[in-house]
Amino acid sequence: MSLKVIDISSHNSVDTAGRADAEGVIVKTTEGTGYVNPRADAQYQLAKSKGKLLGIYHYASGGDPIAEANYFYANSKNYFHEAIPFLDWESGTNAAWGNSNWCRQFVDQIHKLSGVWCGIYVQASAINQVANLVNTCALWVAGYPDNRDSWTVPAFNYNIKPWSTYTIWQFTSSNGALDRNVAIVDKTGWGKIANPTGATVSKPVAPAKPAAYSTAGKTVDQLANDVIAGKVGSGQARINALGKFYTATQAVVNYKLKTGSLSLTNGILATEVKKGVFGVGNTRQQLLGGFYNGVQAVINSGAGATVAKSVNTIAREVIQGKWGNEPQRSQRLRAAGYNPSTVQAEVNRLL
Repeated sequence: MSLKVIDISSHNSVDTAGRADAEGVIVKTTEGTGYVNPRADAQYQLAKSKGKLLGIYHYASGGDPIAEANYFYANSKNYFHEAIPFLDWESGTNAAWGNSNWCRQFVDQIHKLSGVWCGIYVQASAINQVANLVNTCALWVAGYPDNRDSWTVPAFNYNIKPWSTYTIWQFTSSNGALDRNVAIVDKTGWGKIANPTGATVSKPVAPAKPAAYSTAGKTVDQLANDVIAGKVGSGQARINALGKFYTATQAVVNYKLKTGSLSLTNGILATEVKKGVFGVGNTRQQLLGGFYNGVQAVINSGAGATVAKSVNTIAREVIQGKWGNEPQRSQRLRAAGYNPSTVQAEVNRLL
């Protein structure tokens, strides 16, 4: 017997949690020690009201593992013993990627706090980083044989040793498709992982709301990075949070997402200044911060914008071996201003 399971975050609408074709829903609740999914409780409660099997997950930022575990538990503890908790271990924005002891410390702390062992989410190619969890943690493995967007499960052809089998397999997550998973446990098995000691289930309450976002003293570079990191919300909430800085920030966000580069150039910023998105006077100076003098020099010289290498170009260089191997590759890409996960996705597409 297998179960159809979806995993969702703030990138998904609340309604997604109620999809009729899913028997289980795993909701992102926290990331690092400063982010709570603002839709988490609404998504969780809708899934619960529809009779779904429940899961929650924390995205590792690679800071202090004990602090991150405490943060996950403090903001999700009322879901424990009803939902299976998972640690999401990925390379993107993870400063501890490659550290095999980080996850061990995290799950041990969660077990100390709750009596429950977290499941571990990891890509098939990085199983070795979490192999020391084999005796305590259910495996949620990610591997995509193709780009399908259906519940037809492909053949499993990944090496997941030292686990003898996975508990959950995420078999598609690309081209904007919903993250689809298949779980090989039944409802009873799911419940035993979530609540192995039969502890009383608390009435779930919403995770603590993060403090209101402040633009004070931040340059457009910092504001754009906060938007991309999910700290500023979306839609009208983002417009309200950024206020008069919204137009300029969104222009830089669009540039970063389009190029896959986290780095800005004076030329690119000068082009946007000429369009009027940065305003004038003190507002422009605050937004540009340390870029201000350089950008003004470009404007005064009449020079055009310089464009960073595209993600496609960088991905081809990765394939050619110019960026080395992991974990050094991700470190070098970040240092150059590129998002390793974005580049890897393009590498996978090209291959």
